[in-house]
Amino acid sequence: MDSFETLLIASPSPLARAGLRELVQDATEWYLLGDAASGDDLLARLRDLQVDVLLLDLDIADDGAGELVARLRAVAPQTKIVALAEAWTDARIVPALSAGAHAFIVRRSTAGEIADALRAARAGSLVLHPATAELLKQQLQPRAPVEALSARELEVLRALARGLPNKLIAQELVISEHTVKFHIRSILDKLDAANRTDAVRIGIERGLVAV
Repeated sequence: MDSFETLLIASPSPLARAGLRELVQDATEWYLLGDAASGDDLLARLRDLQVDVLLLDLDIADDGAGELVARLRAVAPQTKIVALAEAWTDARIVPALSAGAHAFIVRRSTAGEIADALRAARAGSLVLHPATAELLKQQLQPRAPVEALSARELEVLRALARGLPNKLIAQELVISEHTVKFHIRSILDKLDAANRTDAVRIGIERGLVAV
C-alpha cells in the first residue's frame, strides 16, 4: 500500500457512492478504503483508518456542511477533503471551505476533473472554480485591515496557493527553507490565518492570489 494514496468515499446515496467508486477504481494511484453512508459512520472510519483524501458528498451533512467539515478536520487533520456539491454556486461551499475543505467538484464533473481535484488536494493545493471564488468573496465576512504583505511574502503566498512545499518554494525563489518558514510565519501573522490553507483562502478573498 506504500505506493498508493488512500481514499475514502462518503455519500448518503448508494447510487452516488457506486458512481464515485467506478470513477476512481481504475486509477492505479489510489487505494480505495471503502465508503461511508452517514456522518457518524464517516467519523468512525476516520478515527480507525489512515485516510489521505476524503471524497465527501455534502449531502451527507445533516447538521450543515461547515459543521461536519470542522468535525472531520478535528478527528483527522491530516486528511484532505474534496467536497462534492450540486453546482459551483452551491451555498454550502463557502461554509465547507471556511471549515477546511481543500477542493470542490460538482455532480457534472468529468472523471478527469475529479482526478485532478483529488491529486491537487493531496498535494496541498486549494482548488476553486472561478464562480466559487466569486461566491467566496461575496459571502465571507469582511476582515479588519491587516498589515500589507511584502513583495517576497506575496511570492511565498502565491507559491502556497499552487501547493508547493517549503523545499520547492525555496528552490524557486532561491532562498533557504529556513527563510521560507520565516516568511510563512509572517504571512500567517499578518493575515491572522490559522494555517497555510487558511492563508490562501484569505489571500483569494483579498485579491492577493489569482484563481
